[in-house]
Amino acid sequence: MKAVIGFGEIKELIKSEKGIKLIFAAGLILILLIAFSGLFTRSGSKETEQVRSSAEELSAYESMLEQRLTDILSQIEGVGSVKVMVTLDDTGETEYGKNADMLLSVTAPRVRGVIVVCDGGDSITVKEKVVGAVSGVFGINTLHISVTR
Repeated sequence: MKAVIGFGEIKELIKSEKGIKLIFAAGLILILLIAFSGLFTRSGSKETEQVRSSAEELSAYESMLEQRLTDILSQIEGVGSVKVMVTLDDTGETEYGKNADMLLSVTAPRVRGVIVVCDGGDSITVKEKVVGAVSGVFGINTLHISVTR
C-alpha cells in the first residue's frame, strides 16, 4: 500500500477521465464550501446585533438613571434647574441555570461617576446636599461625583 502519490502519477490522473471527474467534484465541493461560509458570516452578524442591542440597552439604562436623578435632585432646595450625566462601569451580569433554561439572577451595571450641573452648583451647601444624595442613591464614593454650576 502506497501512502504518497508522486508528481508523475498526479499528471496521469489529471489526463484520465477519472481525474477529470475528481477535479470536477473537488471544484464543486469548493463552491459549496464558499456558499456555506456565507451562512457562518451571517451568524457572526447576529453576535454584532446582540452587542449593538446590549449597547442600546445600556444607553437606555443610563438615560433612565439620569432622568430619575434629575427629577429627584430638582426637588432639593436651592438646586434649581438640573442636568445630570451618569456613566456606568460595566454592563452588569445575567446568570442562567443549566442549559440556559432558567434565569437565576440579574445584576444591574454599576455607576462609575456622576456629573451634576445645576443653578445652585456654586453654593457649598447645595453641593453637599447633592453629593450626599447621589452618593447615597448609587453607593459610590464622593470623589466620583462632580457638582458645578
